[in-house]
Amino acid sequence: MSSLGMDRNGDVRSASEFKEIFGETGNSYGPYKCPFCEVPFEDRCIVTECVKAPHFKLPNGTAHRNGCNGEAGDGVTAGANAPSEASKRTVVGKIEIPEALVRRRKASSVRKPGDDGLGAPPDAIEIVRRRRLIDSDKTISSCFTTSQLRPIVHAYKRLRKHAYEQAVAAGLERGSAAYNARFREILDAHDLSLYKQKLTYGSAFQGSRLSPWHVERVYNGSGKVLAENDCLVIKDMNTWPRQLKSRDLIPFEIKVSKALASDAPTSLLRALAELEHIAASGGEVEWWAYGVPLLQGQKFELSVDSLDHIYWIGQHQR
Repeated sequence: MSSLGMDRNGDVRSASEFKEIFGETGNSYGPYKCPFCEVPFEDRCIVTECVKAPHFKLPNGTAHRNGCNGEAGDGVTAGANAPSEASKRTVVGKIEIPEALVRRRKASSVRKPGDDGLGAPPDAIEIVRRRRLIDSDKTISSCFTTSQLRPIVHAYKRLRKHAYEQAVAAGLERGSAAYNARFREILDAHDLSLYKQKLTYGSAFQGSRLSPWHVERVYNGSGKVLAENDCLVIKDMNTWPRQLKSRDLIPFEIKVSKALASDAPTSLLRALAELEHIAASGGEVEWWAYGVPLLQGQKFELSVDSLDHIYWIGQHQR
């Protein structure tokens, strides 16, 4: 299998990125090709949910050409031109689990100016040039990454359900020390990098039962959305401990700026409009947000730097 592909516009991205684009726009930009030798690819787990991480594969009975193996760099793997087989990369509990939250990036391009992809396929020299070019682009990751909080939240909720089912299947009583230990073990078995913070699905999330960390984490709650000046504010329905093990509980608010960059993608514009509509109708949301809550007087305030860093249940479905 391959983690990299080229869409019909000549843009090179990871399979994770193409999955993210499909998730936020509903559009697939296939048919996809190998970005190096331009042999046709089949996409897997990009427009559907399945038990494997998103990837590309060669159609059965086909092979890369002119010495290509479908991967960036100078190395050559054994059997590079052998017919492809289905990937065995199964995710525990049949859950797609993103491994990292990363910054949005622009697509890479490997075709030379004037090359529309309609001519002869790349020769061996051109393939080497393309592989070296992509290998030097360290913004492309081979692991399952996302620049949006949404797929991470979905994975977390499914992973918690899986942990519950596993603990119950083991005969552990819910709430017991053994149950809690097994539950935490399953969550901690899956790494999650938040902008290079090395965490796990067990340590990256926090709700109102604990005092907020003074570092970036994914916080969650529920509350009413209000419009205040140039911001949208979510006032959490719960009060949060001011300090560790404290009974002094104070309000928690999420602040989302209405100002977006001039080149903000359509998906973020749509998300902002949706949140403004919820505020105008006096609605409430179950929210998840990434950032650092700061103590502002008698409340905690988490300022969301990007709409990629906030997700509410039902987003893009209203």
